Amino acid sequence: MSETPAAPAIAAPGRNGRAARLLKSHKAGMLVLLVLVYFLLYLFAWRGMRFFLVPSRSMEPTLLREDYLVTLREPEYKRGDIVVIWDAHTAEYLVKRIAGLPGDRVAVRFGALFLNGDYASEPYIAEPMQYRIETPVLVPEDQVFLLGDNRNDSDDSHTHRECDPIKNIVGKVRFIYYPYDRWGPVPSYPLQTAH
Repeated sequence: MSETPAAPAIAAPGRNGRAARLLKSHKAGMLVLLVLVYFLLYLFAWRGMRFFLVPSRSMEPTLLREDYLVTLREPEYKRGDIVVIWDAHTAEYLVKRIAGLPGDRVAVRFGALFLNGDYASEPYIAEPMQYRIETPVLVPEDQVFLLGDNRNDSDDSHTHRECDPIKNIVGKVRFIYYPYDRWGPVPSYPLQTAH
């Protein structure tokens, strides 16, 4: 008597099989694409994501000339934020740090920044400032006082004792995306005053 070979057992589709098929399905691909499109719309349309090239050495050592940056529009900006701003006088985009907000009194004495009469700690600058602002500059409403981190080689608010309109800020610098060896987030440094 001869036996017929047994048919191979077919595994019933289980949870792992369904998940694998779902991940490979057209619907899953469309869902991922839709989520990606919404995320990009959020960044570009609602958060105003923009890309910039650092044009000068005015923000060294924090940002280097020819760093490529990503900015996002913020609902409000703080002292210490690095921002890209449209400068109507030069018709250029500038990258600077916010040193003073509306109502602040900004002065430079003894190579250091003073906000509202108090010394402001700035560990990110390359060297002490070699200029003075003896009479404090009062930052007007809806404007900011901007300084480059390379204080002695930066054309900024200290040069003309003028502030810039907040409405001209394009966005806060969030990320360096090139060169790759500098790739990463750009942290803000909140300006702290010693009382």
